[in-house]
Amino acid sequence: MTASRPLDLSHYTAAQDIARAVLTDITTHILPGASEASVHKACHDLMLAHGATDFWGNTPAFVLAGERLRLSVFDSSYIPSPKLFGENETITIDVGPRIDDYFGDSARTYFLRNGIIVSAAEAGEEEAEAMDFEAYLHGVFIKTVQPDMTFGDVHQKMSALVSENGYENLDLLDAYGHSIAASTDDFIIMEKGNERLLGSVNYFTFEPHIAKVGSSLAVKYEEIYYFDHGLVKMV
Repeated sequence: MTASRPLDLSHYTAAQDIARAVLTDITTHILPGASEASVHKACHDLMLAHGATDFWGNTPAFVLAGERLRLSVFDSSYIPSPKLFGENETITIDVGPRIDDYFGDSARTYFLRNGIIVSAAEAGEEEAEAMDFEAYLHGVFIKTVQPDMTFGDVHQKMSALVSENGYENLDLLDAYGHSIAASTDDFIIMEKGNERLLGSVNYFTFEPHIAKVGSSLAVKYEEIYYFDHGLVKMV
């Protein structure tokens, strides 16, 4: 079972550093009059500028805004909308830079209010609650997952927490993450009933895409994790 620190960590850290840098830099492109399409292109350009050699799947980023926040899309099914942003928008961005055979994968939620990016707390009560809950889920994940847990075990625990707190998982596979591999075809999904051990892979994401039941507001936050001698750490 793989539970010690992976030998290729520096390569994945470099790719994930690109993902986080892009998700910081992209804020200057999230403006009234921008669109999913323009932000999508900006993510592409920023990733290349930061040193990415490619992207996982067929698209560099998934950008969703407005009435599309609750959508769950994957790979070639995604087409960015040309609809222009107004003064007040919520946007989720999921980027997947690649350096040769090493992937980064990270997602954030942004709140555009009165034409500027603000914190969740400044955006509103529901927004603040949703992002606090995202942070809570990641905290529980870090404290509780173990190498001998299965992907299905993690799914079951997170599904219970999400439901108990009045939220729903919007992922089209009802998943909470996946392993990271050289090919997306080899990803192992954090889904119900998956008996593969978490400790059998080197890297895995946790990416709750959630909304209050019945709400149009949806949020997402994603990072890559790994085990370092049995302890969960973020790449």
